[in-house]
Amino acid sequence: MSKDPNRGATTVRSSSVVLFPQQPALQLIYDTAPIGLACLSPDCRYLQINQRLTEICGISVEDHLGRTVRDCVPALAESVEAIVGSIMETGEPVTGIEVTGQRADQTDERFWITYWHPLRSPSGEIVGVNVAAEEITERKRAEAALQASERQFHTLADSIPQLVWMAEAGGKIFWFNNHWHEYTGTSGGGAGSHDWQAILAPASLPEARNCWRQALESGSALEMELSLRSKDGRYRPFLTRVIPLHDSAAAIYGWIGTHIDISERKRSELEIRSARDAAEAALRNLRETQNSLIEAEKLAALGRLVAGVAHEINSPVGTSLTVASSLERKIATIATELEQGNLKRSSLKQFLEVSREASSQLVTNLNRAAELIQSFKQVATDRNYSNQRVFDLGDLTEQIVLSLRPGLGKQNLTLNLECQPDLTMNSYPGPYGQVLTNLFLNSVAHAFPDGQGGTIDIKVQACGEGDAEVLFSDDGCGMDLDIRRKAFDPFFTTRRDQGSTGLGLHIVHSIVTSCLGGQINLDSEPGKGTKVQLILPRAAPGAPVAQ
Repeated sequence: MSKDPNRGATTVRSSSVVLFPQQPALQLIYDTAPIGLACLSPDCRYLQINQRLTEICGISVEDHLGRTVRDCVPALAESVEAIVGSIMETGEPVTGIEVTGQRADQTDERFWITYWHPLRSPSGEIVGVNVAAEEITERKRAEAALQASERQFHTLADSIPQLVWMAEAGGKIFWFNNHWHEYTGTSGGGAGSHDWQAILAPASLPEARNCWRQALESGSALEMELSLRSKDGRYRPFLTRVIPLHDSAAAIYGWIGTHIDISERKRSELEIRSARDAAEAALRNLRETQNSLIEAEKLAALGRLVAGVAHEINSPVGTSLTVASSLERKIATIATELEQGNLKRSSLKQFLEVSREASSQLVTNLNRAAELIQSFKQVATDRNYSNQRVFDLGDLTEQIVLSLRPGLGKQNLTLNLECQPDLTMNSYPGPYGQVLTNLFLNSVAHAFPDGQGGTIDIKVQACGEGDAEVLFSDDGCGMDLDIRRKAFDPFFTTRRDQGSTGLGLHIVHSIVTSCLGGQINLDSEPGKGTKVQLILPRAAPGAPVAQ
């Protein structure tokens, strides 16, 4: 050491004062220590500074050795002098003192934690103070960032309309958000009796505790519905979720729990369930009503068919009755003349001619009536039983048309039929007859208003390898686009004021697509008539192919 006459202080040319000349190992440790070290004299002069302290504080050894703290760091002088004075007086160390300041070569704020211990001579006298300094700037910044993050999280958690809480890794709850306290009517103090289990519905408590215990043991998330008591004493349903919080090493350091009020959702679900049940009940009633109306429509169609056939049979039967009555009178006259012996050859010849003509008329009219009755019996039987059987589509169609012709009544309509022979089907003749009858009655009722005349054509032929095609067409008034789109809808009709139910074509569509397993296409334009195409499989669904 040497005296500098200009500064009046002791200067040191090396980076440190040799305090332990007899212990070089300790000096080496001092110089290479990972924390900043310095030694102050009782009057707060820097006696020694290691390299690490110069790095931490951004200082130079030459500017500090031999100088006082008040000269070097005037802002900290009073605090340092007070600590050194306390140690000189009491001999007790002072530890954990945080220091805030700036590095000598920078302007940003830095943080250090310092430890102060007395330096004693071999005789035990305090000759100075050893100072250890550790920079904690990054730790302080991390703590500040963590605190800011926690404040941000708490602000966010307090602003959402959910009950939120946080717990330690072991499950002890230490924080609730404001909405929790508002819901439970508790203060914002510690958790304690405010634990979510304290306001849980008693019936759910054992299950909830068991699930919570399993979550803590397994480290897995928890989700379940719970009922929590509010400050008014009522229980409300909540969807409870508890999620583990992991650190960078994937270890659980805490838990966050949320409770979402699902009262409105439950109420909505109940209302939806009630509405669904009511809708299903209404649908069942509607289907029952629809089925009843469909059956009534089928019976009505059959009734109109019966009325037409009865009217048609009445003509040949009436003619036969008239002829039989006339023949009866002729026979009585001839018998009388024969008994009286007045029978002439000319009278007998005339009687024989009348009898021959009457017999011919009787045979013709009774055969006509028999054909109508047989056709009607076959159609009625098929409709009553709807059995699946093998039949010739052309023959069946002819029988159905024969029973339909009387339905033309006094209208000026012509019904034409063209059938391909030997067209074998394994299907349901009854439903097929219902389809043709409904198409015919619908055409008569709607295609030719106000007694308008026209033609109805039915053409039956093979289509492809396994199908048959039935073309039903008329040259009536036709349908516009809106009516055509709704033609097969149940209860749609343009003649409701005339007693139509709107089920005729709906029944046709249902039978063709469901029972017969076929397709139906409708083509119609105003003034250009209507064409209905039926594509029917020759073997109905589920039926073996006819040989």
